[in-house]
Amino acid sequence: MRQMKKQQKFKIKKAMCYNCPMITNYKLEHNMLVASVDGIDFTLVTKPTKEEIGHLSSTYHFPFDYIAGILDDDENARFEMDKHHNLLLLLQYPCIEDEAAEVYPFSLIVNPKKKAVILSLNRDYDLSPILTRHYDASRYHHELIFQIMSTLGRSFNNYLSQHRKRMKVIEKDLALSQENAQIMEIIRSQKSLIYFEAALEDNIEVYQTLMTYLRDHNEQEFSDRVFDIYVEADQALTTTEIQLKLLENLSDLFSNIVSNNLNIIMKIMTSATFIMTIPAIIAGLYGMNVKLPFQNIPYAFWLIMVGATLISWLVFRIMWRKRMF
Repeated sequence: MRQMKKQQKFKIKKAMCYNCPMITNYKLEHNMLVASVDGIDFTLVTKPTKEEIGHLSSTYHFPFDYIAGILDDDENARFEMDKHHNLLLLLQYPCIEDEAAEVYPFSLIVNPKKKAVILSLNRDYDLSPILTRHYDASRYHHELIFQIMSTLGRSFNNYLSQHRKRMKVIEKDLALSQENAQIMEIIRSQKSLIYFEAALEDNIEVYQTLMTYLRDHNEQEFSDRVFDIYVEADQALTTTEIQLKLLENLSDLFSNIVSNNLNIIMKIMTSATFIMTIPAIIAGLYGMNVKLPFQNIPYAFWLIMVGATLISWLVFRIMWRKRMF
């Protein structure tokens, strides 16, 4: 009796582990993925703990670092296969945090023995395009792997499209802007694009390795579909490099505009100081303790003021015509 209770308790704990928010199992029913306690067709792992990673590793017999790699935001993309023929695709995808796009790794494991696909992420991401679509039951593994790589890979292009629109707005406002907000936006964008460039280069290498592996295992049709993802990634890389160059030009342009605006302000201030110096010199001369013109005239103060003002006005007009203001 006690032994039966222990077995029931163990089963409950195991089910609770599979139903926890971090790990969700799915099975294919009527060509759609349905959440299920005992489903092993697809497993979604989000923000896993080391204990949960260890549980999955022992259940599916793959190395611990196949999933643990996503805990390191700087983990490089790679393609691996262990002695049990578990296939690992560790790729990178963009995620927007604090008004800037960062790049994070995700782990895609294919277990041939149990015919399971395991996706692990360390950030929240909208996976509804993957979870709500219909799959062909005869080839759903290939379709599922393709949809995961395509959806997460396409997010680079989606972000770059939004980034292009933001840059157009910044470019329009750049001539009139003297605020740090514009330059900070450019710096954030440069940082994101530099990460994009490195991530896309690594992803492309993994796609190439995967295509070679598929061709060697007579999976030419699936290799051709992966090639479509490769083309999109290569296009995103080209777009990233172009936008990086444009951002460098925008940054230089912003610096030149700020410098030019500063020079204009300094020129105006210098010209204004020069004009204000004229009455100051006249006032200084009449402060000397010597005989001076008009000193015995009752209206001398007003004559001097009018004279100084006229001289300043004439100087101002001359400088205005010569565009010194």
